[in-house]
Amino acid sequence: MHPTDEYLVSEDVYFRAEHSSDCCVPGYLILSARDPVSSISGLSAGALQNLGPRLALLVRAIETVVRPELVYCVRFGEEVRALHFHLFPRTASMARQFLAEVGKGPRLNGPLLLNWARERHASATAPTAERAKVKEVVHAIREYVKAG
Repeated sequence: MHPTDEYLVSEDVYFRAEHSSDCCVPGYLILSARDPVSSISGLSAGALQNLGPRLALLVRAIETVVRPELVYCVRFGEEVRALHFHLFPRTASMARQFLAEVGKGPRLNGPLLLNWARERHASATAPTAERAKVKEVVHAIREYVKAG
């Protein structure tokens, strides 16, 4: 979570969506449950009814603003047990760069690409231009979600 709401995309009584604080890939959102649970099965009935439409709206927003080839929607919870989802836009240029650098053959491996991108685009080492692009995309996604 960011120390300020500058990267906040949306929030309601069930969920909070914000840009990743660890990675400067524009449009990489984290959707966190407000319920103090570590599993989807622990969500309240209202949160469960809200989850599908909320995920769909955020994915549509990323697809519209960022125009990736694919949006990964994953839930790991290895380090942070609180229920949250990673919505990661995988672009064609990112895929080409991954395959060129990692050399794992002609096929993409989503989990490996996500890990590679999180390391390669770490916020702590990101250039000013990448940070500015993230802020621009956050604003555009926020506006899309408000209208949606």
